[in-house]
Amino acid sequence: MIGNKTKLRLRKSYLLAFLLFLLISAPGYGQSEDKLGSWYIYNGFFNINPKVEIFFETQLRNYEVFSNPEVFFLRPYFNYNITKQVQTGLGLEYHKSWTYDEVPENKVSTEEFRVTLQTMLFQKEGRVALQHRYRYEFRDVGSEKLQRMRYRIQATIPLTGKAIEPGSIFINMLNEIMVDTKPGFNFSQDRVYLAGGYQFNRSLNLQVGYLAILKPDVVHHRLQFFITHKLYFYE
Repeated sequence: MIGNKTKLRLRKSYLLAFLLFLLISAPGYGQSEDKLGSWYIYNGFFNINPKVEIFFETQLRNYEVFSNPEVFFLRPYFNYNITKQVQTGLGLEYHKSWTYDEVPENKVSTEEFRVTLQTMLFQKEGRVALQHRYRYEFRDVGSEKLQRMRYRIQATIPLTGKAIEPGSIFINMLNEIMVDTKPGFNFSQDRVYLAGGYQFNRSLNLQVGYLAILKPDVVHHRLQFFITHKLYFYE
């Protein structure tokens, strides 16, 4: 049997390891971009029953905080809860991307259609809710056929109680690694995110945070404004 003090030390070790994982991702990448951009995100979770969930996400990403669009996309996911700790899903996505230019008429756009296979693992270490997300993407970008794999670890920690409840303030942090697998096997990017959030009620929360997108040749800096909405149709 493991004692309570040992369990507490283990939980602190897990959290410390996660924080170190975030920190060691930053060095060794390209030159920092001089502009601060933004991501505006809506995530909707529509739980049909305890096993079936429809997830819908839309994002507008800008090269600057309030202007100069970079990416707009829509993606529905169809998820199935194998257990309370394991979920699998299929996503269908449409992306439209624009090149950077301060003159809107000079921007060039590209469309992408994507099919994504996803598995998520959920665990709880004391007050810390951990998620492990695995994705494999089949991407049609213009005339190119690309593939990519992704792994994300995320920790959500309440600051005003033992669990996230209506009225709670919390922090959310994550690290996501992406690797291109077709046409070649290459590192794509590493995303490091830290945000503060407020839980309005059971169904709605807001996060505001900072995201660093670390690529071999450049580092992008983005503010995130993130609304999460959950509905339970079976209750």
